[in-house]
Order: sequence, then C-alpha cells, then structure tokens
Amino acid sequence: MMTLAALGAMGDREHLERLQGVAAAGRRPGAILFADLEDSTPLAKRLSTANYFALGRRLIRVADQCVVDAGGITGRHSGDGVVAFFLAENLGSESAAAQACVRAARALRDATSEIAERSNLAPGELMMRFGLHWGATLYVGLISTVGRTEVTALGDDVNDAARIEPCATGGRLLASKPLIERLTPTEADNLGLDLDRITYTQLSELPTATAKAQRDAPSLAVCEF
Repeated sequence: MMTLAALGAMGDREHLERLQGVAAAGRRPGAILFADLEDSTPLAKRLSTANYFALGRRLIRVADQCVVDAGGITGRHSGDGVVAFFLAENLGSESAAAQACVRAARALRDATSEIAERSNLAPGELMMRFGLHWGATLYVGLISTVGRTEVTALGDDVNDAARIEPCATGGRLLASKPLIERLTPTEADNLGLDLDRITYTQLSELPTATAKAQRDAPSLAVCEF
C-alpha cells in the first residue's frame, strides 16, 4: 500500500489524462522519441551492480520527467532506453508535437551532466543517443495487464525511429526530415532552427550507420542539431 500511495503521489495529473486519452487504441499522428544510453555494457561492468542500478533509476526518472514536462506520453522502458510519443491531438497541432519532441530530447541531453555528477562519473562517461521521427499513421494505445500499464505504438514509422537512434553515437541528436518539416517557421525559430538552411543526410551515408539502418531505412533523411 505504501508503494501504491507513493506512485499515486508521483503521478502527473495531465500525463494521467493523456494516458486515459489513449485507453482506446487508434490512429494518432505524432512525434516519436527514442533515447538510449551509449556504451552501457562496459559501464555496467565497471560499476557495482547497486551503483549501476541507481544510475539507471536516475536516468529513467529524469527522462520521464522531461517527456511529461514537454507534454508527451512515456512509452516503454527497455534496459537503459526510453520511448516517448508526442501526439498532435494533445499538443494542439503537428508542429507543436514536433517541437515538444525536440524540447524533451534537448532537456534530457542537457540533464545528463548532472546525472553523471550525481553518479560520480565524468560528463563524457554518460552519453545518450537520440532518434526523433514523425509518425503520420501511428497506431497508439494503452496496454494494461495485472502487472503493469504501458503505452505502445505500432507502425513503420516506429521501426524507422528505432533505426535512427543507434546511429546517433557520441551523444548526438538525429531528427528525421519528416519531423523537422512538420515545424512551422515560428516554432522552428523558437528552437533556434532555420528551416531554409538545414541540410539532411541519408542514414546509409552516415559514418555511424548501423547494419540494420542500412538494411531497413537507408534512404531516411536526418539532420543533427
């Protein structure tokens, strides 16, 4: 009961409302964020199990807070990675959803230095990869079982987002052309982006392109910022 009470107290009301909004699965356009801790295996081997668990817990808590603060919906947690969705129906427009996704990713990237310091690590020892993409036909819904509640999404765009993220080594943030071009000039300017000057690179042409990216999404155009 104490655990349940703590979870209830930590819950964000607006996020809970967004979860309720996807209780019935359906097509919902929105932005997709994949983020994952880079070089987690050697880090896990170097740290004690207890310290690595504490690091992972700090990272997930901060990641979820960044998503919630930006108006997104937290998805699944897989190992040291997080998935989040920013739906146009929640943010008011496709442009606002794309902007929220970028803001959440930047906030999490900025927070990694503090997480590293709290974990007695140098800033360069804690880096995350970020892959951002637009899902025009996401099928999003809430899955509730006796053990957990989780928001998930299906569609080719989710798979493409999952291919972008591993290519963003070195703590980089890679966003797809479909996501960036959802931004209005005003909201792009709010992010410090000049839509007319952005250039894109196909995933297959990146030096960091993974075998899966080259196989599944070679022509997907992305930019770094």
